[in-house]
Parts: sequence; structure tokens; C-alpha cells
Amino acid sequence: MLNELSNQLADAVAAAAPSVVQVHGRRRPASGIVHSSNVVLTTMQALGREDGIRVRTQDSRALEAELVGWDPTTSLAALRVDGLEGRALTPATGTPRVGNLALAVARSWSNAVTASAGIISVIGGPLPTGRRRAIDQVIRTSAPMHDGFAGGAFIDTSGNLIGVATAAEIRGLGVIIPASIALKTTAALLQH
Repeated sequence: MLNELSNQLADAVAAAAPSVVQVHGRRRPASGIVHSSNVVLTTMQALGREDGIRVRTQDSRALEAELVGWDPTTSLAALRVDGLEGRALTPATGTPRVGNLALAVARSWSNAVTASAGIISVIGGPLPTGRRRAIDQVIRTSAPMHDGFAGGAFIDTSGNLIGVATAAEIRGLGVIIPASIALKTTAALLQH
């Protein structure tokens, strides 16, 4: 039974890996998620700056990226990346529950896929992010994450997108922006 679960987790990471890219926007690379054709969703924590941004794909192609915009409430950012190929992750259909097993998937400094497992520990909100700004809901997880996970995918055991990892922690638990909020925010950034 444990071997079956282990293989299921590895399969979920392998399925998500092509949709997770490495983002170079500061000294240490972080991660991003393919949102749609030529668009990557990431966080401003992953970028650190607004120019000189590059994206490295699973097959190690280095592509120039342009910041389309970022949302100060969520710190999510949209990048336009000409020549980017890949598919967006399918959003999870069920509502995540406290106690569900989930995986954070990112790219390491060497561009290898990296993963971390944990449970969904808290679902709550709103989370204040500035003066008169708050994210309606956040997910907190016990999955250990380092800076490279910022902008990476948080997936369920089937490889479906639950949310976007941030570099933030609250009382030792990683903070995840739910996919519904992340995708809606990205659509608004691309439209405006």
C-alpha cells in the first residue's frame, strides 16, 4: 500500500513537471507555472526585479521574459515568454480539505524538478497583505519549502493544481495562494 502511494506521488510530480519552469529574476532562481501559451504565472518574491527576467524550461531552453503585470494584494505576477511551449496544469476540481496530502513542485538551482510533500494544515483567510489589502483565502501546508519553491505548483495526489506556492511562512507553515484566486488574478493581469 505504501509503495503504491509512493508511486502515485512520483507520477503526480512527473505529470506536473513539464508545466513548472525555473524563473531567473534575482540572484537565486525560483519557479513559475505555465499558465497558457507564452504566459507564466509566478510571484514577485520569485522575481525581485522587473527587468532582465529569464525563464528556463524543462528541456533547459533559456527564454527572455517580460513582466506583464503584478498584483500587489497577492504578489502574483504574469510573465510573457515568447516561444514558451507547454501546457497549463489542470485545476483541482474538488475543494481542498484540511488533512489532504499535497505536493509542492518546483525547479532547483540546477533546473531539476524538486518536490516536497505535506498535508493541508489550515485553510483560512482573509490574510492581510498591506494597507486595505487582503487575500480572501490562503492555504497553509506542512510541506517544507525553500525560496526556490516561490511561484511553484502546489498539487494534489493526481497532479492537479491546488494553488501557487509563495516564499511566505506563518508559524512554520508554507503559504499557498489557492488556484481559483491565482487564475482569476492572472486573467485580470493579462486583460488589463
